[in-house]
Amino acid sequence: MDKIIEKKTGWRVAFTKKAMPWWLGALLGIFIIYLIARPNNKTLRVDKDTLTVSAATRGEFNDYIRVSGRVQPMTTIQLSPQEGGIVQAILIEEGSKVRAGDPILMLSNDNLDLQILNAEAELAEKENILRNTQIQMEQQKLDVRQNELEYGTNVEKLRRAYEQQKALDEDKLIAREDYLKAKEDYELALKKYDLIRERSRQDSLYRGTQVDRMEESLENMLLNMSMI
Repeated sequence: MDKIIEKKTGWRVAFTKKAMPWWLGALLGIFIIYLIARPNNKTLRVDKDTLTVSAATRGEFNDYIRVSGRVQPMTTIQLSPQEGGIVQAILIEEGSKVRAGDPILMLSNDNLDLQILNAEAELAEKENILRNTQIQMEQQKLDVRQNELEYGTNVEKLRRAYEQQKALDEDKLIAREDYLKAKEDYELALKKYDLIRERSRQDSLYRGTQVDRMEESLENMLLNMSMI
């Protein structure tokens, strides 16, 4: 048997499911009216000693914002050492400001150290050879100079003897053979003296060239060592 549902009337209609949207709409309207009509005044209490009061002026207002980030370089340069090695110390950390010529790393290379020691030893040996060569050349120069003086003195003696023999031969006071012998001795000594002087000049040029080459070799070794 079916049960007859009575239709609600009067104030009970306001509490039915069909009235729920109206209730929600009414609540939303009341909330909006509250937001519009509520007072906007707020009170903030602060200590008067912490306030600074001054006249307002027109000017530039600088506002700074603190942010975190990472600086990216505009140009990246790849550095490669001329010689490899083991890093002993890092003198400048990544991101530090550097200038041309500042040391960045300290490397150690046993082979390079040995090479430097050998180069220094070779340089010292060449310096000793150069000094000994210069001493020997000076000694040879003195010997040549001494021979030159001796031959010069001998030439002068033979010249005087030749002139004496020539005067006697003109007066028919000596044999012709003595005069010719004195002439030949003087001419031979004069030629030897010229050869000795030419040899002295050539030896001086040779010694100067040899010393220049040895000094140039030493300079090249010093330059190579400075580049190691």
